Amino acid sequence: MAQRFSKIFAVTGAMLTCVSLPSYASFDGLTEQDNLNIKLRSIYFDRDYDNDASDDSTFAQGIELNYQSGYFNDLISFGVSNYTVLNYNSTGSAQNNILPAGDEKGGVDDSFSKFGQYFIDFKLGDKGHIKVGGQKTKSMLLKSSGSRAIPNTFRGVFGDYKFANTKVYGFAYDKWSRRHDDKWEDFSTDQSDKGAISVIWGVGASYKKEALKIDAEYLNSLDYLSKMGLKASYDIKLEQSKLTLSSGVFTSKDDGDLFVTGAEGGDLDDEDALDAISGVTKSENDGFAYYLDANWKKDIWTLGAAFTKVNDAWVEDNFSGDHGTNPFPTRSLIGADLTNQNEATWQARLGINLKAVAPGLTTKFYYTSGSDAENSALGKAGGTADEKYWAIDTRYKVAAIKGLSLRWLFLDYTTDETGSVDGAKGDRADHRVYVDYTIKF
Repeated sequence: MAQRFSKIFAVTGAMLTCVSLPSYASFDGLTEQDNLNIKLRSIYFDRDYDNDASDDSTFAQGIELNYQSGYFNDLISFGVSNYTVLNYNSTGSAQNNILPAGDEKGGVDDSFSKFGQYFIDFKLGDKGHIKVGGQKTKSMLLKSSGSRAIPNTFRGVFGDYKFANTKVYGFAYDKWSRRHDDKWEDFSTDQSDKGAISVIWGVGASYKKEALKIDAEYLNSLDYLSKMGLKASYDIKLEQSKLTLSSGVFTSKDDGDLFVTGAEGGDLDDEDALDAISGVTKSENDGFAYYLDANWKKDIWTLGAAFTKVNDAWVEDNFSGDHGTNPFPTRSLIGADLTNQNEATWQARLGINLKAVAPGLTTKFYYTSGSDAENSALGKAGGTADEKYWAIDTRYKVAAIKGLSLRWLFLDYTTDETGSVDGAKGDRADHRVYVDYTIKF
């Protein structure tokens, strides 16, 4: 207990010191364009399940120290980030959520620290760059999640180049570091040895001109899974408001010997197939899904609606341990993917800018309902499920303190399931609180 309080006092003191720094604090780096910042995130998760034995909560502190040099000779720069997570208090089965598993069953480690990023960045004129090393990534089908105390990161190569209204990019990664521990590890499936997936690579393009935007991407988890995505949006300016219409089409497909029964244990029911042997029997996936979305904005109001239809189950996770990058607007903000076989999902949302109450304060309400989900191996004979959730996401960017922002996210998820539909999860209510403070030097 004394050790825990000493950590709290140490971090609180550090935060107060940072808040007291004058806004004109400077940093003398190797070049005039060097960037150094500290990001502090206090994070609280509380998850309440129908099964009380599964309940958990975590209160932790994330600390990021991020440095990137300017470009030497307008050609090359380098960067490094140190990530630290401290545990204030954890209850229930909170392991591998924000912190790694501890020695006691269901417990977590008190803290960990690591170099989450270490890279060299080569500039390609004013049109693009190539980044080599450990880094954050963000694309349509693969990204570093920012929903925990620190982000997950990937080791490899990323490059992009822009010409006219089009940007093309590509990436290849051979290792990753999870957001809840200090290890760098090889990719695998839920059934394979570590490193069975030797590389995850992808290519994509983005086109933007005036009101039109089009994005396309192909991703491949070598010898396991391939995906394709295409989405487009168009802004329509009305007299005193704006309407954005968007749509997307996505596929997932088995793509090698690693796609066997149980290789994706969280979403697919292939273990229910007749005579299937987990880890041995070849499995198949021919996932296809599309969405339609409309978003109208006027003054302080934002009103939106979306529809997603899935045929064969669309696999979200690109490898074991990945929580996926879900491109559908109807996705659950927390938890279930809502991309099960034959599932149809509707969403309504309402956003309000509460600047009259406090500048920088916004809130958004969601209601989403998915129906007719089926067992991915046996169809309706194996199981059906209806899912729904409602959520509120409130954010406050504090105008009086530069770099300080707060977020409260609440989601209530319920399902009506018969038989087995692996993609449908247990009922839960989830509270998440984030307090972020960034100091730039």
